[in-house]
Amino acid sequence: MKTQETKSIPKKRIILSLILVIVAVGVWTISMVEEKTPTAAENSRALIGGPFTLTNHMNEPVTDKDFLGKYMIVYFGYTYCPDVCPMDLQIMADAARYLTPEQLDKLNLVFVTVDPDRDKVEVMAEYITYFHPKLIGLTGTPEQIDAVKKEYRVYAAKADDTADYLVDHTAYTYFMDPEGALLKHFNHGEDPEQMAALMASMIK
Repeated sequence: MKTQETKSIPKKRIILSLILVIVAVGVWTISMVEEKTPTAAENSRALIGGPFTLTNHMNEPVTDKDFLGKYMIVYFGYTYCPDVCPMDLQIMADAARYLTPEQLDKLNLVFVTVDPDRDKVEVMAEYITYFHPKLIGLTGTPEQIDAVKKEYRVYAAKADDTADYLVDHTAYTYFMDPEGALLKHFNHGEDPEQMAALMASMIK
């Protein structure tokens, strides 16, 4: 009996060692996969933003390259919007006023219309004056607007076919870095002081 117990001990140790090795390999594999798997934030940064060609409120052609080198806070909406758009644009403007002159100098404030049929250059030029002197209005052809919406993963569609139609659209404000990559997105109705504090912490 003693001899059988003595022989069984090494076998048990071998099995236990094998189990520990398997567990260790499993943990290592999982950690490697997690390191290589992009996070949701990394996926968002990769998905949001990209090349575009539009027209600014001074009737000048612009591309995404004209905004590189500075941070950009950008909102997609339309001038006929009764509530959501003016609220978010005012929040953007108020947040900009919390920044120092040095920080503001490194930032472009941009409003892109999702309603190019009505938001012509003259309309955009007047509308942006209600918010902030640095606000840049961008419009374009329907095809150009569709292209930039796709790059920024923005949804927008007419709610109906009446003359005074509304446009259903996403209401995010995007904060982009000087290379055109997403740093942070803000939801509708954000607190402007908190928005400014977060942007200030990222502006270098």
